[in-house]
Amino acid sequence: MKIQSLIREHDRLVPVEVEINFIAGLPQIQFLGLPDQGIKESIHRIKSAIRAQGFEFPKAQQVLVNLRPNHLKKSSRGLELAVALGILWESQQAVVPEVESVTIYGELGLLGEVFEPDDLTKDFEPSEETLVWTGQNNGGTATFGRALLSSLQDINEPTFVEALPRKYEIERPRTGLDLEFPERQAELLSLVALGEHSVLLAGPAGSGKSTIARTLSSLLRAPSQDEMHVIVRNNRESSETPLRWRPVVHPHHSTSPLGLIGGGVPPFKGEITRAHKGVLVLDELLEFQARAQESLREPMEENCIRIRRGRYFEQYPAETLVIATTNLCPCGDWVPGARILCGRSLKKCQSYGERLSGPLVDRFQTTFFTSKKEDGTKMKGQSILEKIEEARAFRQHLAEKDLRFKKVAGFWRFEELIADLPSFYMREIFPQELSSRRRELATLRVARTFADLDHKEKLQPEHIERALKLTYHPFESLKRLGC
Repeated sequence: MKIQSLIREHDRLVPVEVEINFIAGLPQIQFLGLPDQGIKESIHRIKSAIRAQGFEFPKAQQVLVNLRPNHLKKSSRGLELAVALGILWESQQAVVPEVESVTIYGELGLLGEVFEPDDLTKDFEPSEETLVWTGQNNGGTATFGRALLSSLQDINEPTFVEALPRKYEIERPRTGLDLEFPERQAELLSLVALGEHSVLLAGPAGSGKSTIARTLSSLLRAPSQDEMHVIVRNNRESSETPLRWRPVVHPHHSTSPLGLIGGGVPPFKGEITRAHKGVLVLDELLEFQARAQESLREPMEENCIRIRRGRYFEQYPAETLVIATTNLCPCGDWVPGARILCGRSLKKCQSYGERLSGPLVDRFQTTFFTSKKEDGTKMKGQSILEKIEEARAFRQHLAEKDLRFKKVAGFWRFEELIADLPSFYMREIFPQELSSRRRELATLRVARTFADLDHKEKLQPEHIERALKLTYHPFESLKRLGC
């Protein structure tokens, strides 16, 4: 007899085929297919549960349980129920259900009670036609139908529970919404939150870098239920309280490359995957190890991280809004174009600036220099949010006739951005020395967000000119970094 069950593979449940056969021999259970110690211990629970419920364990027969695929090391909390039901069906002590696509996953007590493992509704995503046989409901909703057993005696009369839509509570944080921001910072917050453009914030201590980074999370678009499911799954082991919004991951600057992007044997997720669909804040970027900085280049570009460790291969998502803050000088006050009396030597300033990786800076779509004192009008965080929501409503209207607008501008491809641009735009508006395709792409993406904020369907020359002030000119200043 062959039964479908589940085993753990890192942070998810994957199908496994449980093949059961009886051969003459001592009445015992023998697992094949590289079971771990936990599965081997389940032998005694299975035998005890079957007998305690009034059933007979096969006499003078050895129960062989083969777990396929055979070559993978297997760990599972719920194989016990699959093996127990398989023995009862194979020995004809119970009627085999006439249902296709059945998966069996449950824990057994010594007296035959059946319990639903707490990872079932969190980590298993079956096809729509799959029916899961499991134990007493632990209170979690599931997007798949379940047949619940209180004990093995209910094998012929399980309680059927219909699939329910997954429902996560979503609540927007209020961090920074009651603060007032200078005009330049308010424009940056609107731009980054709407278009989800990665940003490098550089400037003196106390100039608002960390405040901007914290406030951005409150301005992001609300996650969908599917996005929340992914967020919760990626952060289940590291979050003690239920998540209700996009994650904000704030690794310390002593974090190793392994901690940032993941790895190990077998591979595990890093901080950038924990921040998937949320924000990764790299405070004091220049204090991170050089290797840690460089390890972020590929995931920031590809929005995923691929890890190969021996026979293990994993691909983890990293669709993350990266926000980095830094000082550019040991004194903490210098920025390009500013006249600051610095007590550090030129050699020390240059040595500090050399920690900044040019290729990594090139991965940031925008660069912004903060200052301690900024004149002009100020805007409250709540007003910034209202302005962003109006732009999102405008984009939603455009998405009804143009599918490109279903994605935020920070993820548009080059071909999508230049589709509506006259050919002379690329020749006349972009600086001749702007040779990097990455800088051109970042400029067009930021320009697209400026157009959204102005409720314009087509890009205008002024949008590109405004974008260059965030994507090109600060980048050039950092390339000529000095003190």
